[in-house]
Amino acid sequence: MLRRRDEHLMDYVTEELEKAGAKSVVIDKDDYSYTIVASVNKDGLGKMVLKISSDSSTIPRSHIVDLLIMHRVFKAKPILVDESRRNEELQDGVLYEHSGIPQLNPSTFRDLLKGKPLLFKNEGGVVKVRIKGWLLRELRMRYGLSLGDLAELLSVSRKAVYEYERGTIDVSAEKAQLLIELFGEEIVDSWDLSVKDPDQKIMERRVELGDVLNLKVKESYLLVHTHGKYATVTDKGNVLLGSENSREAEEVSSILGARYIRIQ
Repeated sequence: MLRRRDEHLMDYVTEELEKAGAKSVVIDKDDYSYTIVASVNKDGLGKMVLKISSDSSTIPRSHIVDLLIMHRVFKAKPILVDESRRNEELQDGVLYEHSGIPQLNPSTFRDLLKGKPLLFKNEGGVVKVRIKGWLLRELRMRYGLSLGDLAELLSVSRKAVYEYERGTIDVSAEKAQLLIELFGEEIVDSWDLSVKDPDQKIMERRVELGDVLNLKVKESYLLVHTHGKYATVTDKGNVLLGSENSREAEEVSSILGARYIRIQ
């Protein structure tokens, strides 16, 4: 069973998913790598595997790897919905990362379901904003500003402005506010829910399986704390292989767009 505080968070997230018209399965077991498996047919959100906890620092590494495997095989977005990490409270409207997986607090997740873009990201303790570099260059030239002029207005180097325009570095929230005052809110780009370096973390779980029934197995990974034992790519689609004989396992597979095949 989930802890009381985590149960409160789960109820909150479940309610917001229902408001968004999501199909979802809630797993009321803390030892599973995910708390909710959902599919949201709006704003490009699609399939999601959510792990809900009051503090992400308590999530075992084995759960993280399971989520990354489900992202790899089933193309489901892994998202950690937490209130804090290492006793640091997560800020509203800010995207975080934990072991390469997107992390949001409950209010930010609610806003995501409502279509609100993610404009801020915490990287190494610094809140950053993504700028549309091509637009920055276009507007700077339209206003007759040189690289040096804009650098002076922002109190940064000419090289920093050059890199902003190339899109190779992001700007601090403070500098982003100055750019918005100069050029308008359209200068800011949103962050996506991409997963960082997933393949590197899951290779330890790759296994070789023989064909299953009439399916030719192309790629397979061992799962530890999920409804299945293996997440498998076959010539006829993705499959979750497991020993459970449960409707919940079939519902999870259905939301993931996969078949559930029971094995011994």
